[in-house]
Amino acid sequence: MSDVISTVGAGLGGLGLFILAIGLMTDGLKAVAGSSLRHILSSWTKTPVRGIFSGFLMTAIVQSSSAVTVASLGFVNAGLLNMRQVLGVIFGANIGTTMTGWLVAILGFKLNIEAFALPLVGIGMMFKLTQQQGRLAAVGQTLVGFGLFFIGIGVLKEAFDGVMPSFPISQFAAEGLVEYSFTCWWAL
Repeated sequence: MSDVISTVGAGLGGLGLFILAIGLMTDGLKAVAGSSLRHILSSWTKTPVRGIFSGFLMTAIVQSSSAVTVASLGFVNAGLLNMRQVLGVIFGANIGTTMTGWLVAILGFKLNIEAFALPLVGIGMMFKLTQQQGRLAAVGQTLVGFGLFFIGIGVLKEAFDGVMPSFPISQFAAEGLVEYSFTCWWAL
């Protein structure tokens, strides 16, 4: 019973960190967004092909399609991009994460972006504490949001790592569903 309570508590805490991170990133991006950032984002995502390439490139750099997707949705929430532009970026991020998987399988190299989470929070808070308002403070808030995002994902991953082995996935075998669907079809 205590395992269930700790899993639910960790899941809720990780989800809370995740939602807080998205809010901090969105607010920071709104404050940091100047005309140059707006121009860069709109030119990178002007066409769907450019959006796909941008999402692919960003995912290859940060090796996290989740981070690219959340940042893209933060740009939409901040009013920097529209949903049409972001769909290409998200599609490209998914292609990029597939390519990253192939590169990791071939080369055996993977950058652990979660290891940068606490330093991002620390650097972001230094920016925020030294500069109460202005662009540097907004950049700091955005960095804190990204750091908390990865911490939240890590907490969620750890919370539900113990759940998977106890989940009987064998009961959802495809053979049973196919046989059942044919049986029902022939019964008609």
